[in-house]
Amino acid sequence: VLKQALVVVVPGMSVAAICSYADQLVEANCAVVFRKEGSIERGVAFPTTVSVNRIIQNYTPGPDDDYVLREGDVAKIDVSAHIDGCMAAAAHTAVATNAPGTAVTGRRADAISAAYYACEVAVRMIRPGQSARNVVKALGLVASGFGCAVAADTYTCQIDRFVVSGKNTFANRFDPDMPVPDFTFETGETYTIDCTISSGNGVARESAHSPTVFQRDVSRQHSLKLRTSRTLFSEVCRRYSVFPFLMRDAVGDSAALKAGISECVRSQLLAPFAVTMDKEHGDTYVAQFKATVSCHYSGPVRLTRALPMPNVESATVIPPTSEVGQILALECEQASLPELPRMKLQIQTPVPASAGAAAAAAMDTS
Repeated sequence: VLKQALVVVVPGMSVAAICSYADQLVEANCAVVFRKEGSIERGVAFPTTVSVNRIIQNYTPGPDDDYVLREGDVAKIDVSAHIDGCMAAAAHTAVATNAPGTAVTGRRADAISAAYYACEVAVRMIRPGQSARNVVKALGLVASGFGCAVAADTYTCQIDRFVVSGKNTFANRFDPDMPVPDFTFETGETYTIDCTISSGNGVARESAHSPTVFQRDVSRQHSLKLRTSRTLFSEVCRRYSVFPFLMRDAVGDSAALKAGISECVRSQLLAPFAVTMDKEHGDTYVAQFKATVSCHYSGPVRLTRALPMPNVESATVIPPTSEVGQILALECEQASLPELPRMKLQIQTPVPASAGAAAAAAMDTS
């Protein structure tokens, strides 16, 4: 799915169209596996996001808040799926360009290279006995080596069946006010590693884009006062379990259901995922690579397919004899991923808008 979504990262393409396309591919592919298991829950584990340039995460716009890609935009596609609560997530960064054969240079290349190598380093460190603190240290080393910074509010999450953020989840950015938990990885654990690197300072702030992804807090109970809020929450409970969802899918065109969002959020029954961006303006770019890894007794096993590094040329090179270079030289097993059955549903590939429409629809993310 991620590979197919990356193909449509071109100038003139709508971000909303890419997100919808990837989510449809996830649903269609999930529908053709384990068909004999009956009506098990399956599909999107977290709605596809395409965060552009200095937006850090969680941007999956509707038609009224869309963005049309322009030449040179750095697009981060984050896709996830689950079958019966067992999830996997992956993310990759691409540059929207009409000249894919020309290598990207400058600060775009620095951010993309740093994020790519940071992810490769972190994947190789998910092995029994290795500590989470060493992973955070290594991520910081990679980022600083390229003159970049690990983005705030990005995490390595321990996952399990119907658990998207387990007890051993930790922040990837070093913060003296939020120490990294002192634990070591153990055989049988599984993690999603979100390596998001900024060419700026990595300090996050909420953007002007309203949150579109929400999640139920199944541990909380609260008596809602408004009928619209009760109706909305009942609809959410009926359609969604523990996994995050798109609020626009839940409310549709109903103004009454939309009116119930505020009380559900205030009551902490629903939690929004804020669209965050780097505080620095100007020539600032954020890149992201994500992988799902199992901690095997023999070392890390990558559960999501590793894709080639984008066509970038950074002036920074990692010496093979450096600490980071030695970690990159470690073995990392790729899990054998079988070919999926042919999809019953054919998903239409989105097409770019015309140059004139692209210019008119494009919003400024800098």
